[in-house]
Amino acid sequence: GSQVDFGCSAEGRPSPLLTWFRGPQVLREEPGAPSLSLHLAQVSPQDSGTYTCVAENRHGRHNRSLELQVA
Repeated sequence: GSQVDFGCSAEGRPSPLLTWFRGPQVLREEPGAPSLSLHLAQVSPQDSGTYTCVAENRHGRHNRSLELQVA
């Protein structure tokens, strides 16, 4: 029932598109923003899984993943 906040930031030229994923599902994206947060309200065991932030522009892509486990 607690809330969880994830943060992601990236710099690049051109400014990257930031996207939060859970598996293949896009949860939130923001083109040209320097940072992108992801807020999960009242998490439950069904919210457990891998969350990935991807920063992408025409020069390439970089990602970081977090594993959330809710008991």
